[in-house]
Amino acid sequence: MSGASLPPVTVALDPGVAAWSLRRLLRRVGSALDTPPLDPVLAVTRPFELGDGGRLRAVRAAVETAIPDALWLAYALDGFAAGPGGTVGLALRPSPALAAAAAAIESALSAVAAPADLPDERFLVPVARGLDRRAHRAAMRTLGLARPPWYRRLLAPLEAAGSVAPLPSPLRLFEALRLLVLVGGSPAAGYDLPARRWLSRIELRDRAIQATSLRTYRRARGVELAAPGGHSRGETWLLADLHLGHPGIALYAARPFLASDVGEMNRVLIGNWHRTVAPGDRALVLGDLCAGPDPGAYRAAVGALSGRLELVRGNHDPELGLARSVTFEAGGHRFLGVHDPADAPPEFDGWVVHGHLHDSDLRRFPFFDPVARRVNVSVETAGFSPVPLSQVCDLISAETGPVLIREVEPALIADAPSL
Repeated sequence: MSGASLPPVTVALDPGVAAWSLRRLLRRVGSALDTPPLDPVLAVTRPFELGDGGRLRAVRAAVETAIPDALWLAYALDGFAAGPGGTVGLALRPSPALAAAAAAIESALSAVAAPADLPDERFLVPVARGLDRRAHRAAMRTLGLARPPWYRRLLAPLEAAGSVAPLPSPLRLFEALRLLVLVGGSPAAGYDLPARRWLSRIELRDRAIQATSLRTYRRARGVELAAPGGHSRGETWLLADLHLGHPGIALYAARPFLASDVGEMNRVLIGNWHRTVAPGDRALVLGDLCAGPDPGAYRAAVGALSGRLELVRGNHDPELGLARSVTFEAGGHRFLGVHDPADAPPEFDGWVVHGHLHDSDLRRFPFFDPVARRVNVSVETAGFSPVPLSQVCDLISAETGPVLIREVEPALIADAPSL
């Protein structure tokens, strides 16, 4: 590549384990806009031109000077946004650490390259590009970024009840473990934050390298517990949606495991359970313990967990006479434990503890919602380990605001955006 200029170079986040769920979200939005699906591109710098004789080595050297001393970089996909050139997409909200890193990388690249005459799509995950004026206006209305014209608003009460409404605004939290150098839109190299080294295009696809980085991240992040949590015994514990043995759940819920290694996921989740729940503790499993309605697999999973278990049936669980809900009291509060919050009776005036939603809709179903009086203890929102009921009661008593994701030691969820 030394004799000719490289195509435009951009630095982006590697979606990693979130790639499948991001593609799924982009397909859903693209379908609503009637546009072809795009692969997720999470650019954190504008495109740069290296000019004649430009080398990828110079780009890597510049980027490396600005890479932070961190094992991950947090960001949120928070609603929709519009970009230049008829582009619309998902708004990527960086954590302060990511914003600082992106600014430093941009500055470092400016020393070896010039900004390219191309649309700047920093912190925007494109769903559609190059829309003409009419299609762009329609997309802006569909995404809730623009209001319909005045005459449409006047006629709205007279229109059919089934008229198209703006898409719900997504809110998802993710953490990237790699930075990618994109050349002409394709990965040419990547920097692995947990491993602290550059990876070639071939190494970017190496499952063993990815598994090692994920393990390092999990242990530093508190997703994979190394020791008991130190809670008082006699606690009541809450968790939903373990999905043990479920090969697709790592993709669907962007869990920090290789989708091909269900055994590793099982090992970590069961290990976290045993490091949390003592044999005499009460533990409520609020549905979807396993992958599917296999009674033998379900009984084996139950036998792998410690504590005095109370089981609520989820949509993936076998019948086996399991309860659909359970009521209990603690700290002067009434609780209803149920798998799907939609199944809670409307007249119930206490707190609903549930699963089923995972972390797919944090705007409406965060870990702790004091307005709707709901607690979402799906594995992903609960921090991948059982939640002590005493912690829920403390949150209620403190009259705190919404909590998107439960924080778990040894590392806390960094820079989580507020609702």
